[in-house]
Amino acid sequence: MIENTENYLDDDALTLVSRFEEMVKAETLYYFDVHEFESIIDHYIEKSNLSEAVKVSNIANRQHPGAISLQIKKAQILVDRGQQLEALAILKKIQGIESSNKELLLLKGNIYNNLEKYELAKKEFDKALQVSYENREDLLFRIALAFEQLNQFEFAIEYLEEALELDEEDSEVLFELGYCYEKIGEDYQSIAAYEAFLELNPFSDNAWYNIGIVFNRVGNFPKAVEAYEYTLAVNDQHSKAYFNKANALANQGLFEDAIKCYTEYLEFDDDHASTYSYIGECFEKMEEHEQALINYETAIKANENLSDPWFGMGLVLMYQDKIDESLVYLEKAKNLDDTNSDYWFALGSAYARANSPQKAVQAFREAIELDPYDTTYPITLAEYYHQNENEEIAIDVLLESLSQTPNCPQLLSNLAAYYAITGDINKSEQYIRQAIDIDSENINDIFIQFPELKENKNFTKLIKSNQ
Repeated sequence: MIENTENYLDDDALTLVSRFEEMVKAETLYYFDVHEFESIIDHYIEKSNLSEAVKVSNIANRQHPGAISLQIKKAQILVDRGQQLEALAILKKIQGIESSNKELLLLKGNIYNNLEKYELAKKEFDKALQVSYENREDLLFRIALAFEQLNQFEFAIEYLEEALELDEEDSEVLFELGYCYEKIGEDYQSIAAYEAFLELNPFSDNAWYNIGIVFNRVGNFPKAVEAYEYTLAVNDQHSKAYFNKANALANQGLFEDAIKCYTEYLEFDDDHASTYSYIGECFEKMEEHEQALINYETAIKANENLSDPWFGMGLVLMYQDKIDESLVYLEKAKNLDDTNSDYWFALGSAYARANSPQKAVQAFREAIELDPYDTTYPITLAEYYHQNENEEIAIDVLLESLSQTPNCPQLLSNLAAYYAITGDINKSEQYIRQAIDIDSENINDIFIQFPELKENKNFTKLIKSNQ
């Protein structure tokens, strides 16, 4: 019955369109009532024939100058043509006559959205809600999607939450809530929404995939793997689930399983270079260096402009004490991406082992400048100066880093160690106390880095007395 009605209405609309086009061709004027003009305009809008829709609108408004619905249609056409301000002028003019027209308020809200005036858009949408007594949940959902499409996720969440209060088992609302919370970084609320959605729709591969992403982001890698497995159980062609599952397995140190999953992903992926690079990294972590090199080399052959496999090759060659070869690959990686602090840090380590102090120090300092909050970099540079018996510069490096990360116990304990080595016991005590205040459990780890200080009675006494 419903399908027959829809077909009848479609046929009726097409008849009206044919009659209108006949009128234009004959250069005469036929009469159409307001609803008929609306149907004709809707037809052209749906066909994206806006120039023809404008023509119909102009004729319609001449025949029915007082019809508010036709004015709104004209404004809609202008919005679709990107003429936001012209459309807004029409709506403001007729709003004084029909201030409680829901479609007018919604269209006005959409215009403000398009103009990036989101607070004004919200006011219009809220007015539309106030005059809407039926299908409120549907209207809330429509408004939420309007904000979501413009990445205004906080606004979208507000309307979705209200819609959920009307029906806590509305799966569409739950899915969009999960997505919006995910986008603003509210990970646990996102998980809760996706879990509620999956209770109602357990065979949604997209929802399982999305919740897997969030589990991965919060560091719950076992749950992420489980979510991706459900994704693949529902849809074994969901290629990105193989890739993300492999990443989650690698993050757990399950490198053999990750390699199998990356290999499955190769059947779907056109970008083989990145995948082979990840496989190489897994073999690298397993210390299977020859296999790592084979996969890194395969990645480079697939895409010589991808920096990661060059970097991976450089690291493995450095592990094998092939420093000159390592430098070739690390330099290439750095040239492809000179904003990656890890590349500069690895270069610094390689140049240090190649007895190129100037290049080593320059590379270490580039790494520190690119990422001043990674304390591994300044601690390693300070250690390099220490190895060359230049503790004063080592101290300067750490003090500079401390200004960026003042509560880092490793920096503080390293400073205490260098001051002890230089004989400044007062300064050493100052930094020992600060380090212990922040982390008293791991303070003795300093002797792993500085075994010579085990014989320094003043230093050992300082640690014991402040613990």
